[in-house]
Formats: sequence, structure tokens, C-alpha cells
Amino acid sequence: MKTDKYRVSSYFNLVDLSNRSTSLLLSGINGCLDEIPNELAATLSSGSVERLNQLTPANLKFLSKRGHITRLPPEEERGRFKELAAAIHAKRCAGAEGGTLMLLLSYNCNLACPYCYQQKHRETKAKGHMSPADIDLFLGRQLGAILPGVVKPDLCFYGGEPFLPANEMAIRKTLEYAKKNGLKAHSVSNATMVDAMADIFGDEFGKVNTVQVSLDGYKDEHDRSRIPASGEPTFDKIISNIKLLLSRGTFVSVRLNLDRKKLATTPRLLKFLKAEGIAGHKKASVYAVPIHDNLCKVDVSDFMEIKALSEKVMKMGIDLEHPVSMQGNDFRYLFNLQKGNGLTRTSYCMQTIQNSLVVDPLGDLYACFEEAGYDQWRVGHAGENGVEFFPMRETYKARHIANMPACLDCSIALACGGQCGVRCRTKTGDLFKPKCDDMKDLVLAGLAHAYKNMKVEGVRAAPAGAPPKSSHD
Repeated sequence: MKTDKYRVSSYFNLVDLSNRSTSLLLSGINGCLDEIPNELAATLSSGSVERLNQLTPANLKFLSKRGHITRLPPEEERGRFKELAAAIHAKRCAGAEGGTLMLLLSYNCNLACPYCYQQKHRETKAKGHMSPADIDLFLGRQLGAILPGVVKPDLCFYGGEPFLPANEMAIRKTLEYAKKNGLKAHSVSNATMVDAMADIFGDEFGKVNTVQVSLDGYKDEHDRSRIPASGEPTFDKIISNIKLLLSRGTFVSVRLNLDRKKLATTPRLLKFLKAEGIAGHKKASVYAVPIHDNLCKVDVSDFMEIKALSEKVMKMGIDLEHPVSMQGNDFRYLFNLQKGNGLTRTSYCMQTIQNSLVVDPLGDLYACFEEAGYDQWRVGHAGENGVEFFPMRETYKARHIANMPACLDCSIALACGGQCGVRCRTKTGDLFKPKCDDMKDLVLAGLAHAYKNMKVEGVRAAPAGAPPKSSHD
């Protein structure tokens, strides 16, 4: 029940623009962004009901309409937020016509990276690989049952390393299917062997259109990290193959897997990538992320969290996308949104909505690419007798913020989606308990970054439109 006095909403967020006379307000309920004088921001951030209600009626009306203040008691506001989150999630799931089938062609890999999250599967599952008959089964006969309701899913080659010679026949069979049905094809690859089947890459249907490639810092640091069992260097080969892919019109996403040591080499790496015509190429993107510590072993002494990595990159003054800038890019649409709810991220990734799944050579289905190979986390199985889904599928489907108590108390829950389920379960022991770390700071720093870029550009940050659709991060 409403009271006579206003209070600051539990989903109020203040974005510090640093060294400006104004601040940004973000409503975590509807995504409304408003720039206000710092004096007014101080009143709101104080949380004082008395100071707040001394504002003019016009100010109170505006702030209430935008979602920054409310007359609802905290528990009632929380209850309404839960209802809103549940309704948004149901709408997201009902409208999930797009999706991806990730074909984990084999668990084999020609590299032995120390932090690989598939290390445990090498001995037990290394013998199996997909055949053309498997592709006929998964794509020709059972695709609709594996991804019910998904119209024209993208296909993704995954591994292990997908472009091993043993996988070529299955790859070519898949691309025949993609060309016939007008489907896009992507891949995640270490790019050490793509030159052996260069003709399959390009920008049209029936080709591999996009390749994600990882570098672990500049040459010496990379060659100590991304190595085959023999220990021979891979950096030069990967660079050569990235240039080959670009020459064929394939989009290459260069992911820099960084820790403290690898980050120190990044300025030299970027200079090199520019000189080689990779950084700045219209068909290439280069971005930095910390090495994941979810299901793999990392060097704790050099490990970096997401926000710390971004801060280091910004201090270096280098032209490189990083977690804060990528958050800002994700939320640029908010600056122009004219109607509708601006925040709709009720779950973090592919694991929950399940319009994207992984299928491995055994026909096992997984809702997360990091979990592939862990039998206890299978969500189903596809075989000659049909597709069977397991109880884990429903468990994952229930993992969204309306069912996560800690998220219902978070002012940026609809911008975050409850964090990565794999990470949360690994770090907290509970799939439904978020491991937030500095996620709120990251989101708000991303908004400040996007705002400052908008001001520098002198134009609106992005065309008006709906929030971007996400599958996984």
C-alpha cells in the first residue's frame, strides 16, 4: 500500500560521471536514464526521506514517473519487481525464435593450454568424433526436437579444436546443410590448423562466416601459454591464419585472454596487430577479457578480476575493448530508448533460455559450452530413437532473477541477469546464489563510459531501438 511520503527506490542507481557538475540516474526497474545536477543527486543518494520530500512537487512527480523514487514500502516494491521480472522472462522465452546449435565435433585438441576447462575430458572422451552420419542425425532429422521453436538456428563448430583433420568430413557435411537451408556458421578455434581447409571460410552461406580466436598476450608470453604438448610456438602460425581468414572475407573476433603478465605485453601486441593489418580491419574485432577461473586452473598470483582488468587497460591509454567498454556498448541503446522497458536481462546466458545448446559426439546435450563433457550437467541426449531431455534442463530453465532472492534485492539485476551459472555454482556451491564480485560497479562504469563517448562524438550514442539479445558471454 502506498504511503504519503516518497522514498528512494530500492532499484535506484547513481552513475558517477567524475569531474562533471551532473550525474546520471539509472532506474533498475525500467532502464530510464536521466542526467541531473549533483545537488539533486546528493539528495537522492543520501536516502533521507525528509530531504527527498522537500523537493518541489514537479521534481517529485518527474522522479517518480521515471522510477527513481516511490511511495511503495520496500517489500511491496520488491514483490512487484519479482512479478515484473517473471513476466519479462516469460516474454523473452516465448520470443526466443533465434538460437544456436554448437557442434562439439570432438574433445580432442592439438594444444595443451594449462587453463583449459576441458582438460579432464581428454582421456575419457578423446576417442569420439562426429561423423557425417551424426550430422545427418542432429541436423537432418532431429534439429527441431533439439531446439524446439527455434527458427533457422546458427551453427557453431566447437571442440576441443574443431578444425582437426579428423573433423573435416563432418564440417563439410554441416556446411552443405547450412548452404541448403540458409544458415550462418560460426566457430571457436585456436586457428593453428584452419589453413588446411581454407576453402571452407568466407562470408556466404555454406561457409564458416565468423571465427573466434584467442591470443594470450604478445609473442613470448603467448607461446608459453597456448602450446601443443610438444611445446613448439604457435603465435606466428595463428597470426598468419588470422590474416588468411580475413583475406577470405571471414569475420575474426580476436579474444585476448589476459592475466597480469599477459596484460603487460598488450601495448606491443596491439602495435603489432595494427602493423599486420589485423587491428583496425573492417572484418576484425579485438577485445580483452580475464582468463576464466570457473572450471579451470589459473595462476592465482597473476589472475585479474574483470573490473581490475578494465582499469589497467584504461590507465595504459590503449585502443582496446575491455569489459567496461563492452558493458557500455551493450547499454548504448538506453540513451535513445523512447518507449518500452529498457532492461530485460532476466538471465545471464544460453544456460537458462536454452535456445542454444551444445551437442557432443556421443549425442549428449549441454546448456553451457563450459559444462560440455561433465555427464552430471547434461540436459538431454539425442540418439537414433529420438531426443530425450533430463531434469537438469528444467533446473536450468528456472535459473532467472525472479527465482533468485539475492537478485531481487539488487538494483542492477535486470542489467546483469544473475551472473554466470557455472561460475556461481563453482564459487558458492549453489546454482541460484549469485557470485557478484564487482558486477554492479562494472555496469555503472560501463554506462559512464558510454555517456562520455557520446559526449565526445557529439551525437547520440546509438539509434533508438530494443535492448540487444544475448545468448552467452
